[in-house]
Amino acid sequence: MKKYHSASGSNVRKKTTSTSSQDNKKQRLINHLNMIINTQACLVSTTFDLDRFMTMVTQQIQNLTPATGAVIELAQGEEMVYRATSGSIDKYLGLHLNKNDAISGLCIQSRQILQCDDCETDVRVNKEACQKAGARSLVVVPLFYEGNAVGVLKIISSKPHAFNEFDIQTLQLMAGLIGSALAHQILYDKSQQLLKEKTEAIEELKKAEIKLKHLAHHDNLTGLPNRNLFNERLKSALLKAKRNKQIIALMYLDIDHFKDINDTMGHGIGDKLLNAFALRLQKCIRSSDTVARLGGDEFVLLIENIAENKDVVTIAKKILKVINEPFNFNKKTINVTTSIGITYFNDGISTSDEFIKQADEALYVSKNSGRNTFYVFQNEILYEKT
Repeated sequence: MKKYHSASGSNVRKKTTSTSSQDNKKQRLINHLNMIINTQACLVSTTFDLDRFMTMVTQQIQNLTPATGAVIELAQGEEMVYRATSGSIDKYLGLHLNKNDAISGLCIQSRQILQCDDCETDVRVNKEACQKAGARSLVVVPLFYEGNAVGVLKIISSKPHAFNEFDIQTLQLMAGLIGSALAHQILYDKSQQLLKEKTEAIEELKKAEIKLKHLAHHDNLTGLPNRNLFNERLKSALLKAKRNKQIIALMYLDIDHFKDINDTMGHGIGDKLLNAFALRLQKCIRSSDTVARLGGDEFVLLIENIAENKDVVTIAKKILKVINEPFNFNKKTINVTTSIGITYFNDGISTSDEFIKQADEALYVSKNSGRNTFYVFQNEILYEKT
């Protein structure tokens, strides 16, 4: 009876052990499936990052196998580059190895899974590299993209004969995910590149539109408002002056004997003089006022919100003084003067065309009076030099 009971107890223990082994195996399979689901979820992330994904794979494959280290190597020319690492190989991230001296290169060439049970006796491995990484056994699985082997997923262990068929299957599944990740990343990069190119094209179009708009309203040489923009501002200023009973003034001026300068010194010097002339005019007025070039050497100044008429006279005197200072171009000194015609608008009668005409007529009187001076339009026939 004792032998019978003893035999019965042994059978119970065997069943219990078998059940426990099956439960462990089942749980391990569940863990692997969960790992695969998690990595697949990472693939569809809109902020997908290939390096981050590959690092996660190496960490997970190490956790779910007896591996002491894991690495993803991608082929670059004649070299294998460590792109993601974990465990004992972690410190070798970025390492470059000759493809022909490593089992990884052989794996790519053969397009097959290679298993090494003992690195000390296997002639396919680089023994020196294995010793550095602490690898006594390893498994290498090729990574494919569009049918081409582009790298490997490799796990190592510090013990010989560390890996079984189940570990190899797990490794294969992860290698398949990495292949999908490579495709995902390339598609993502392409979409980002297309988006970047589209965005850049839109930005260039906006810049072109802004440039065209600027060219339509500004003088190409000096960058000042041109006749079109000046007319818009003048009409707006006149409406405001009528509404608010404000005084505004218009100065019409040009460079005395500018044609002679062009003829004797060339148009290059003439253009430089026009630019320098425009800059000096801008320094004589407020930022709220307008300096515009109508064409040639003709300029206009729109002075708004004037307290007293004498303020405009002060500006005119300042302009005459500033323009009288010598201009220097290419070691050449040029002395020029300007003539100015001034008119005021404060009674709500004149239109913008009449306003410009009055200033132009005052300029005509100024030039006929010897130049380098200014005249103010008073009425249809009378001008006053102030």
